[in-house]
Amino acid sequence: MTQNNPTPTKLCNKMCQVGYKEFKIERVKKLVDELQQHGVQGIGTFIQKLTERVTNEQEYFDILMEGRFALILARNGFSQIQIEYCDEGPDLKATYNRRTVYFEVTRRHSKVDEWAEQSEDALPPPDDPENIIGRIQGKMSQLRSGEVNILVFWSDTVAVLESEMVEAFKYIYQEINCNPGVYGKLSGVLFTTGGVNVANLKQFYLFMNDKASKPLPIRLARKLESLCEEDRGRLQRKFDALSIAMRELCDSRAQQNNDPKS
Repeated sequence: MTQNNPTPTKLCNKMCQVGYKEFKIERVKKLVDELQQHGVQGIGTFIQKLTERVTNEQEYFDILMEGRFALILARNGFSQIQIEYCDEGPDLKATYNRRTVYFEVTRRHSKVDEWAEQSEDALPPPDDPENIIGRIQGKMSQLRSGEVNILVFWSDTVAVLESEMVEAFKYIYQEINCNPGVYGKLSGVLFTTGGVNVANLKQFYLFMNDKASKPLPIRLARKLESLCEEDRGRLQRKFDALSIAMRELCDSRAQQNNDPKS
């Protein structure tokens, strides 16, 4: 495997050996292929880190999320994207509108399978604002001084949804107003659960720090807020088709309930 033409063969073989399901192996192959097609740099190091962490599923998915976000940037008009470009510092850097932006990706995951069959009480309660704030503060040392830095906060748990981030940022904004230096390197936090809001096709929510040493330019902020993993037109058609199918199903059931012969 070379940096110019990295392949995930060794990674996929190791995933197979430790018991990853076939669809997960195919998914990482597809991700690497598309990253290469978009000219993303640093894929060799990215694959190497995935391979090193393949026996720890949570650490593996932490790294995989960086590649997934790099692909989102590529699909949404960012250029000169580099992943795992240095040993220390943010996970990615990219260019938009002739401006270099640095991204540190963190994933908040659950310790349990939230979707498995279990009692309602087994679902995790909403995360405390202190936990979210602590995770954000813990990433400050990774950010680059004098640059535009975005912390991408990816939640894989219902314990941290947009409402929990809004609550946490009430306290963060208070602290910024009292002591701007605490978050001086943080230009903003980009939050997502990975899902898309059906009403407005929104996937990412941006929390800006206007008192950062490098605040976000308006055009870049708008672009970040509009990021979407899939083409919006395709998504809209998918949701429209799903809505029609659900409506037809409801109408069909209503007819059956009203039919005395049924």
